Amino acid sequence: MSATHDKRHRSDLDLFVLALIESGVSTPYGLRTAAGLSPGATIPALRRLLEAGLVLAKEPGLRGRTDHMLTAHGRRYLESGWRALIEEGPSGDFDADLRVALLALCVGGNRRLAADFLRKSAVQKLESIIPAEKPDDPISAPPLGLWYRRLRSASAKALIKGESSAALAMAKALPRSFSGKQPPPRSRAKP
Repeated sequence: MSATHDKRHRSDLDLFVLALIESGVSTPYGLRTAAGLSPGATIPALRRLLEAGLVLAKEPGLRGRTDHMLTAHGRRYLESGWRALIEEGPSGDFDADLRVALLALCVGGNRRLAADFLRKSAVQKLESIIPAEKPDDPISAPPLGLWYRRLRSASAKALIKGESSAALAMAKALPRSFSGKQPPPRSRAKP
């Protein structure tokens, strides 16, 4: 696939959807309820996977839900495709990086590789703050505009630092092995 961010984003999502289908989550509704993926992302992904011959659609069942299953080509693509994403390194998109790390763990069975990828994603996030800190020429901006820009910048930095911390915490929390059967630990954070 092309190295453009858009195609890369689709590639990690497509591979993640293939992995979910392989694990038994095979409808757009299931992808939403089991993995929290939006129909706006998964339905186009399923169409791309169908067009590429990576999945087959079964006849619609109850409530018109269509199950999908991997083809042999889809299984081969899943087993090899995630490696290219690891080699390319983190994309800067937190969700995409999390999907790639989980593919390394769940499909590749490589906890170290998944944890290293998340750590690299955390470092990349922190490095992205540096360009955001360079102020534009504030002389011509009214105070309201200046304050808005300053607060937005502070908020963006805090979010980036939070994502970086979360990626490091996830790297430590990855299970030693992955059978696909055990659920992840529940978050202890209170709503």
